[in-house]
Order: sequence, then C-alpha cells, then structure tokens
Amino acid sequence: MTEQSITKQIGKPIKINWLKPKAIGSTGFYLKSFKSNKSQNESLKIDSKCNFEKRSKGILLRANYSNKLTVIPIPKESILKITLKRGKENIAPIFLFPMWFLLKLGIPIIYARYFRLRLHEYSIHQMKLHIKTTDYEMDFITNGYLFEQQVSFFESLNCKNKLMIIKQ
Repeated sequence: MTEQSITKQIGKPIKINWLKPKAIGSTGFYLKSFKSNKSQNESLKIDSKCNFEKRSKGILLRANYSNKLTVIPIPKESILKITLKRGKENIAPIFLFPMWFLLKLGIPIIYARYFRLRLHEYSIHQMKLHIKTTDYEMDFITNGYLFEQQVSFFESLNCKNKLMIIKQ
C-alpha cells in the first residue's frame, strides 16, 4: 500500500507540536487475534509486533512479522469500539524498603514501583487492547507498565464514546 493511498483514506500524519507535545504513536503491541470481514487475503500473522500511528482522519496499524511489514489504515468513522484493559497489580512492599517509604509518604504507585528492590514487591500483568471496527476485530497485549501512556494516546484520538478503559 502506498503512502498516497494511505493519506487518501486516513489523512496525513499528525505533526508534533513542540510547545505542547502529545503522543502521536503507540507503544509496541503483540497481535493475539485478527478477524477480517473484508477478504481472506487480508490477514495478519499472530504474534506480529504492531504499533499505531495517529493520522488526521484515523489511525494506521503497522505490523511486523519476520521483517515483513504490513499496514492497515483504520478511518475514525469505522472504529466501533476500543477497549484498553489494565493488568492485575500485585503490590507487596517490604517493610523499611524504599518502595514502602515512598508509598507511606503518599507517592503514587506508578512512581514508587520503580524503587522496588525485590521482584515480588511489585508486578503487573499484561495490558490488553481490543479494537473492533466495521472491517476488523483485533486483540493485542503488551507490558502492563505502559498502561498510563497508552491511555493518553487512545484518549487523544477523540473517540471518547467508543473508548472503554478498564482499570482493575
């Protein structure tokens, strides 16, 4: 697919505003399921490394599997539902360790978790993303630590009534 055909369908890439920078791309996701209503020829391989690029009239899905790149333009009007689900957190700070002190001082867990000294003090399960459009239905997973950044990216798409965020 050429850049011209992509631009015709979902517009030009969003320009970076250096005074008020916002996310114009997502983190890397791994594809776990893909269903297409269009044709059998259009398919993505499971476990492809994927990311999303914000465009003026939609998003561009870029998938990479064994260095074979595939792009799928997704217009905003074709998006039916986006569900972002946070992984389950396990918080067990050890008494008098840095993470314990920070939590007692009221520091939010999203910052305090980086001061753990043992692996079992804090862990978070994988984040899940489900996107349903008129033509596709896809499921993705990625590292749970990246949840907050992905919430801001998907909120910036201005699909508020179609976006569902599940925090466990």
